[in-house]
Amino acid sequence: MIRMHYLSRLMPLALALVMLLSCCPVFRGAAEEGTRLAALNCGKADCLLLLTGGQAYLVDAGLEQTFPHLLAMLEEYGVTSLDGVFLTHCHKDHYGGLLLLAKSGIPVKCWYAPAIYDELPDGGHPAELAAAARGAQVTWLQAGDTVPTANGAFTVLGPVVTDTENENNNSLVMRFACDDGSILFAGDMKEEEEITLLERGLLTHCDILKCGHHGDGGATKKALLNAVTPKAALISTCTAEEPDTPSPKTLERLVKMGCSVTVTQNVRDAAEMTLRAGTVTVRDVAFSALPERTSGIDMRLDVQNDLVVLTSAAEVTIPDAVLYSTEGTQLFSLGTITVTPSGLTIGSAKSPDSAALDILLPGDKRLLSKKKLDVTVLYDAFGRGISRADNGLEE
Repeated sequence: MIRMHYLSRLMPLALALVMLLSCCPVFRGAAEEGTRLAALNCGKADCLLLLTGGQAYLVDAGLEQTFPHLLAMLEEYGVTSLDGVFLTHCHKDHYGGLLLLAKSGIPVKCWYAPAIYDELPDGGHPAELAAAARGAQVTWLQAGDTVPTANGAFTVLGPVVTDTENENNNSLVMRFACDDGSILFAGDMKEEEEITLLERGLLTHCDILKCGHHGDGGATKKALLNAVTPKAALISTCTAEEPDTPSPKTLERLVKMGCSVTVTQNVRDAAEMTLRAGTVTVRDVAFSALPERTSGIDMRLDVQNDLVVLTSAAEVTIPDAVLYSTEGTQLFSLGTITVTPSGLTIGSAKSPDSAALDILLPGDKRLLSKKKLDVTVLYDAFGRGISRADNGLEE
C-alpha cells in the first residue's frame, strides 16, 4: 500500500472544476435577494462560504481531506472566483484545505489572516504559504480594520492581545454587516478572548452568530450572548470527532436566549442561512453533483493490535477512500476498497500479523494512539466522513 500525495491527487479534479465554472456568473443566484452563509458539514472543522452583493468570500478552509467537499460546495453555488479568503487562526481544522485551494487555480482576489498569532505549524504560516503559491501576499488584519464589500463590510474586532497559552484565543473575530443584516464570525474564540472584546465594548448585536470553538462549553458564554443577542446560531462540529461538542451547556444558553441553533453534523452537505432584512431562514443543502453519502459502514478499533476493522451488512465498494487518525494527524489514501460482512482489516507495521492484513499502511508508526483520545475517520472520494470510531480514551 503506497500513500498517494493528496495534493497531486486532487489537482485534476480542481482544474476540471475551474474549467467547468469558467463560463458561469460569479455565483448562481447572485441576483437573488439576501445574503447567504453556507457552512460545510466537514466534521469538527470550519469552512464557511459567504455570498453577498454578487461577491463570494471563504472563511476558513476545513481539513486537507475535506477539500473535495469544499470544491463541491463551490460548484453547487456556481462560484467561479473568491473575492477574499480569511484564515481565522493556525489550526489544521481551519487551514487544512488552504494550500489545496491555492493550488487549484480558482481565482482568489485577496488572502487575509490575523496579524496576531503565537502558534505556527512547522512549514510556516498557512496563509503565507497559500498566498505565495499564487505569487501574492497576505493582508494582515488587526482590530479596527475594515474589509469593504460591494454591499457592506467586514469589521475586525479581534484579536487585540496575544494569547501564548491557547491559539484559539488568537482567532480572527469579524462582524460582517450589510443591508440584509449582520453576522459575527467568532473563529475558535473562547471565553478569554470573549472577555477581552466585551471589556472593550467591541461586541454588539448580530443576527447570526457563528459560535466559537465548535460550540464547546468554554465559549459562547452568557455575557457574549447578552451583548450579541443573535437570532440564529451556527455550530460547526461533529460529536463523534470531538465528544464535548456541541456542549449541552452552550446549547442551553443559546436556547434560553430564544436563539435557533443549527449544527453542521445534522445537515447533509451544508447548512445554508439566508439573511433578508434582518430575518434568518435556514436550509439543509444536499449538493446536486454528489452521489448519496455511503452509509452502513461499521468501524471497530483494536488499539492493542493497531487494527481498524470495517464491516458492512452488504458488500460496499468505496472508490478513492481516505483514512485519517486525528491524534497522529496521519492521512492515508487507500484507493478503492470493498467492505464486506466478513470485514476489511487495516493495520500498520506495529500490527502483530501484518502479512494477514487486507491493507498494510506505509511507514513504521502506529495508527492508533494508546495514550490520548484518537478518532479514526473514513472519508469517501468527495471528502465526506462516512464512518468514525474512537479508541475509547478520554481527552
